[in-house]
Amino acid sequence: MLALYILLALLLLLVLVLVVNTLRCGTKTGGGQPGALPTREKVDHYADTLSQMIACNTVTVQPGGDMSPIYAMHQKLEELFPLIHQKLEKHDIDGALLFKWAGKDPSRPPILLMSHMDVVPATGDWKYPPFAGTIAEGKIWGRGAVDTKGSLCGILNAVEELLGEDFAPAGDVYIASSCNEEISGYGAPKTVAYLKEQGVHLGLVMDEGGAVVDPPLPGIQNKFCMLGLMEKGMANLRFTARSHGGHASTPPKNTPLARLAAMVDYVEKKEPFTKRFTPPVEGMFREMAPYMPFGYKLVFANLWLFRPLLLKILPRASAQAGAMLQTTCAFTMASGSDAPNVIPETAGITANLRYMSHEPEALAIKKARDFAAKFDCEAEVLTSSDCSGTADINSPYYAHVCDTLHTVFPEAGVAPYVMLQGSDSRHYEAICDCVLRFAPLDISKQQLGSIHGLDENLDVEALARAVAFYRTLIETCR
Repeated sequence: MLALYILLALLLLLVLVLVVNTLRCGTKTGGGQPGALPTREKVDHYADTLSQMIACNTVTVQPGGDMSPIYAMHQKLEELFPLIHQKLEKHDIDGALLFKWAGKDPSRPPILLMSHMDVVPATGDWKYPPFAGTIAEGKIWGRGAVDTKGSLCGILNAVEELLGEDFAPAGDVYIASSCNEEISGYGAPKTVAYLKEQGVHLGLVMDEGGAVVDPPLPGIQNKFCMLGLMEKGMANLRFTARSHGGHASTPPKNTPLARLAAMVDYVEKKEPFTKRFTPPVEGMFREMAPYMPFGYKLVFANLWLFRPLLLKILPRASAQAGAMLQTTCAFTMASGSDAPNVIPETAGITANLRYMSHEPEALAIKKARDFAAKFDCEAEVLTSSDCSGTADINSPYYAHVCDTLHTVFPEAGVAPYVMLQGSDSRHYEAICDCVLRFAPLDISKQQLGSIHGLDENLDVEALARAVAFYRTLIETCR
């Protein structure tokens, strides 16, 4: 009987701890009203500038290709934003642009705002021509509207306006725009190399990544500003299986394709990469928990207890959530025999790996080689870059970005997250401790899905709020 009383007491204590932690988490609603937009004339002007930027077909130029479309974009930017070109120090770094706006106190760590000007090709049947910059239905349509001419347009309009008002920033402000981000080109590395030569160490870098998005988890009613603290690494691996070949009429066991298929099945079922809650992911749940109903809040406010359960459930509930917990391996290409009745001497499968910080490049590649060896296959690394570092959330610049978001988007929460794609910003970690992946664009699920897809578009009002964000960030940076 005593043992039963002790067990009941322990259960009550556990319940008490869970409830106390949940209540300490607090309650937030994100119920603020969006700030007032500027005049209709200004809103229309912003939309027109983005329309003209989209009309510049800046599909990424391969190395050694014709750069004239990129320089046509340069000329268009000079027409649209004359004060920036008259008053700021400009550097053309083989097609990439870098502007320096001198601040009142050159001893302060500068900030750098960046968005690339190149875009991916636009194929398929679009509602509006992808390089017309059509303004219709309250949106600007075309390739690059979100990725990332929209945020570049927001930066440039904000700075142009402030220059027109004779505003001087507290410290130096840089604007950077690469011309070949979509192929991981030289624009950003060369820009960083130039800044390093000048002895520049930045206090803040802001690039593409997160955005102002629809409720990201069940039970949350309001939008969230998702601040990317890091990005996953990426590799392309080629797995090869070999044999003596032969005629398909007398097939031996364990042919190359059979071994590769068994390897793929193993990876899909066994999941050789470890799931873990890294600090950015824990931070995301910690910031979102106050916005959740009590049941969800109880779980996410007590990760110490529910972590093992969530590690199993989240990947099943959302592929994106699962990708933030582990290194992923997606098999994307395959090759074998050139004839249907010939067993291949060599067969191969290509996989795209995305490294997570707790299982970075060296460890992930070793695991890939190990599971390939189980099936008598070889693993060759075609390309690889490790996961980035994590932005310093104790930086005053991180706090300033969060304050600015609460001011401009009072109806939305703010939370960190892990960026699953790659960006130019990883190069800037050599000269900055607080590199954030975030574009202040309020976008829908359709608009998010249109990136690299059909019918890319951005709301006219969302562009105006992006201008307001960059203005506020610069004006209030002290």
